[in-house]
Amino acid sequence: MPEIVACHTCGLVQQVDSVPRGMLAKCPRCGFTVLARKPNSRTRTAALALAALLLYFPANYFPIVTTYYWGAHEETTIFDGIRGLFRTGSCALAALVFTTSILTPALKILSLLLLSLTINTPRWKKIRTWTYKIIQVVDPWNMLEVFLLAIVVSIVELGKVATVHPGAGVFSFGGVVVLTLCATITFDPRLVWDAPESKNE
Repeated sequence: MPEIVACHTCGLVQQVDSVPRGMLAKCPRCGFTVLARKPNSRTRTAALALAALLLYFPANYFPIVTTYYWGAHEETTIFDGIRGLFRTGSCALAALVFTTSILTPALKILSLLLLSLTINTPRWKKIRTWTYKIIQVVDPWNMLEVFLLAIVVSIVELGKVATVHPGAGVFSFGGVVVLTLCATITFDPRLVWDAPESKNE
């Protein structure tokens, strides 16, 4: 039975007839493959979100910065940085770092897992759709911690007097950001509105 689909590349809305198994429909305007739904969307999103959850804990446990100053060695985690900002009176900056580095990654991972697990649930479809939209909006802001670290390292690097290096935590945090971005991209929100029998994961 023919169905109406939109090309993900050029946006052309078109009618696609059923194609034989193993064959793919091509967009007549751009030539890219046309899919009614993203293949394996739910499985990929759940797997990527779960991997991000596993990296979330070392990202907050291991230091994000290792500092050597006049022979002294100090390691700073995300929580140490937030606590230090509060102590110095930079409450607004501390709240921003806490939101972008601790709160939103955790909420985003849990939301992606919840979206994947409740794809067949007929209730709260609008809420789940808006949840996905919010995740898309806040996704880029989670790189703020990495950018701040890069700026600090470039400013504070003073050769023999002081040396600042990124710690193991920043690599885990970067992995969390990349994995959640990929999980958001692979999720197909149209599956929320499909009938249970027509869902193509």
